[in-house]
Amino acid sequence: MALFVGLMCGLTPACVQPEIASPAKRSINEETKGSVRQERGRRADEAKPWEELRLPPAITPEFYNLTVQPDLTGSDTFQGWASILINVSEPIEYPRIHIKNINVTLSKIIDDTGSELVEVNPAFYYEYNEFYVMDVGTLQPGMYTWEIEYTGGLAGKIAGFYKSSYTVPGETEPRYLATTDFEPTDARQAFPCFDEPNIKTFFKIKLRHESKYIGLSNMIEEDRIDIGDGMVETVFGDPEVKMSTYLVCFIVCDFGSVEGKTKSNVTFRVFAPEHKIEEAYYALKVGINITEYFEEYFGLPYSLKKLDMIAIPDFSAGAMENWGLITYREQYLLIDNVTSSASYKQLVCVVVSHELAHQWFGNIVTMDWWDDLWLNEGFASYVEYLGADQAEPTWQMQEQFVVNDLYSVFRLDQIVSSHPIIIDVNRPEEISEVFDSISYSKGASVIRMLNDFMGEESFKEGLQRYLKKYEFGNAKSADLWEQLQSAYDDIVKGNLDIADIMDTWTKQMGFPVVNVEKDMNDLVLNQDWFLVDPNANRSAAPFESPYDYKWEIPFSSKFQMQLDDPPNYQWMERTDTDVVVTGDNSDWYIANYEEKGYYRVNYDIANWEALSLQLNTDHTMIPITDRSGLLDDAFNLAQAEQLDYVKVLDMTVYMDKEMEYIPWDAAYSNFMWLSDILRYQPAFADWRVYLQSKTKTLLNKYNDWSAEVSHLENFLRTDIIYLSCSSGDPDCLNEALTQFYKFLNNETVSANVLSPVLRFGMELDGGQDNWDALWERYVNSDTSAEKSRISFGLARTRHVWLLSRYIEYAMDESKIRRGDFFSVLSYISGNPVGNPLIWDYIRANWEYLVDRFGLSRSLGSLTYTTTQYYSTELKLQQMEEFFEKYPEAGAGPDHASRHWNA
Repeated sequence: MALFVGLMCGLTPACVQPEIASPAKRSINEETKGSVRQERGRRADEAKPWEELRLPPAITPEFYNLTVQPDLTGSDTFQGWASILINVSEPIEYPRIHIKNINVTLSKIIDDTGSELVEVNPAFYYEYNEFYVMDVGTLQPGMYTWEIEYTGGLAGKIAGFYKSSYTVPGETEPRYLATTDFEPTDARQAFPCFDEPNIKTFFKIKLRHESKYIGLSNMIEEDRIDIGDGMVETVFGDPEVKMSTYLVCFIVCDFGSVEGKTKSNVTFRVFAPEHKIEEAYYALKVGINITEYFEEYFGLPYSLKKLDMIAIPDFSAGAMENWGLITYREQYLLIDNVTSSASYKQLVCVVVSHELAHQWFGNIVTMDWWDDLWLNEGFASYVEYLGADQAEPTWQMQEQFVVNDLYSVFRLDQIVSSHPIIIDVNRPEEISEVFDSISYSKGASVIRMLNDFMGEESFKEGLQRYLKKYEFGNAKSADLWEQLQSAYDDIVKGNLDIADIMDTWTKQMGFPVVNVEKDMNDLVLNQDWFLVDPNANRSAAPFESPYDYKWEIPFSSKFQMQLDDPPNYQWMERTDTDVVVTGDNSDWYIANYEEKGYYRVNYDIANWEALSLQLNTDHTMIPITDRSGLLDDAFNLAQAEQLDYVKVLDMTVYMDKEMEYIPWDAAYSNFMWLSDILRYQPAFADWRVYLQSKTKTLLNKYNDWSAEVSHLENFLRTDIIYLSCSSGDPDCLNEALTQFYKFLNNETVSANVLSPVLRFGMELDGGQDNWDALWERYVNSDTSAEKSRISFGLARTRHVWLLSRYIEYAMDESKIRRGDFFSVLSYISGNPVGNPLIWDYIRANWEYLVDRFGLSRSLGSLTYTTTQYYSTELKLQQMEEFFEKYPEAGAGPDHASRHWNA
């Protein structure tokens, strides 16, 4: 790296280590400073280069030298000085760079002789593409330095470079920090930059701040220089890797840290407020463990000298994988042994694993453009389970995949308004929309399927070849398929066209149902596009399928008499009509073994009946993931009118014998859905009695809600409490109310049951006095995990006016943090009483919300969570009117929190 820096400095005196830029010979016209104005001097019918969305490839940055100085205790602003070495490869007019919500006070381009280029016309800002455009005539090929001074604001936002705060117990005044969050297109809110993922380069960063603070960035601290007046300049080491702008991070704070080392001698630190530093040790332990595992799994050592993780009080997403300095929402990183439940502990482990996976998949190799976002997020969402399983091998993490990711994304992908994994994206708001469960959970699911049919050895070898070939560069999906194909051909020596197979799963939306009929001893298979709405208009799908909604399917099966043998595999090509699988005279068979394939299965009636009989006779003969798959497929096939509900309910008769969490969790979501459907029907009373009968055995087993049980039993107990209380079980409701009163009286209630206790307590007795008492607990709680559960409980009162007040509280940042605003509104929308309030609020305040938060993933996710169960013509009309007026209002769920309800 030192050699590269020396070479770059030889090209211009203002490159790698300049002092703060001196005043320009002629600064920008005063009328254009920080303003938006129309370009001039061109004919209206001429093509305008700044109207192109993408930056011109003729200009590439070779090096950023960036100095930033936040003012945390005065004006809530920041100053910045950027010196960017640019390489012009062919003549070009109108050099441009991304900025947003920052004011350029000086901008000049200097050639390699040190001469400043003279502007032909004043620079201007083209708002639509967020370009700052200079007019310096034609830039000829060569090296130049673009020096920019600018200012920006830290307050009133939660993206780019922004201010956060926290309170230390016993102190009346808040403490402050300045932090960043850039993905996908918010680096331009912190510094002028070439803000596209395939433009990777080196960053040398300095932070100027008060001496009571520390500075953090991607690289390790190199020096801390006293610059007078109580100020210091933290200088970070020479850049070790090329980075995309969205991975840059810098923070000024007064946090403490805990520290360890990996086996490869990487310094690993976790930062948090000093009074919470004891809560950082679990993340430190699993972080080191998982990093070491990923170094082996990916076949590449971690790239930098240090790896930091930090808990941010105000953070819109779950976490962000900035290279060497990963930022987290507090509850996704810190574990308090008293107030953190088993679900929060798992949440921390999985999110840490997800972000560490990105240090390879996403950071070392980055998608070429946002249409391949799934290469980052799908892979991280898959291997997060591998890392978490390594750290916590008793948690059945790989089995949990089916209920946490597979079934949840099935529900989104089995409707006609879904979208393919790979879609064209252009505008920033379109980019935000692909940060959804299709990129994350469907991406992870098809990769899991790919691993299964390729085999672990060739899959892992293919990933390692891919990472090594495109190390520190950019790649597309086709590049990954090529490396996986190479490994498969070398190791398995099989006959698969991986690109052809995977294109059917990534370039068309939805998934198939495989219909299976037994003919004598053999199985006869055919496939169809599965849509849960039997009346869906297939021709109205917003995306055309290049494969006519047919897939290359790795069909797997096991017959009753072959349970100890490996599964049978049979490829169903998309052009096949009937595919035959050779079988035997077993009483029953199961397909899609261990739920590895991304498809549903509909059996012939005889097999459904035989499986029901087996479940009631000895359900343990069928593996737990397959038991969960039978339940989830049956319910959704019935909803699609492809299976009679009598057969579905037959599959659930055995549930009072089921003792495993994963089948129960699959049943839980479907039982709750059916309860919502039956709520206004005469059969609802009988349905509630049936649910109580199925849950009673386990409710009695876990009658002591404060008892210590295993990790997965904690999850199972919570599901049973929710189901029992929701179905009106008097024993469950009485215990929930008892525990609720204990909590209000400051008595100990197990963190593992606090969410259902607060929900049902508020539903049963959530009047003003108890709501106010719970609000006081929220205000005085100092742990983010407990505050999150209390926030959920407050949203479950049945009193509409209290919910209206809660919405007002959410809008007041002195009461509820900006980063928790969307969680509160989402919780209220999940309350049948509160849902209409949130829907009305969104429609009446959309422009205000966009102005306040931008078109963020969190805002778009709120529209989804609020409307996901709407089923009436009136709601359809309201939604059509809303989305016609605001078509951008559908961005996806936020980073790393896609499937957690802790």
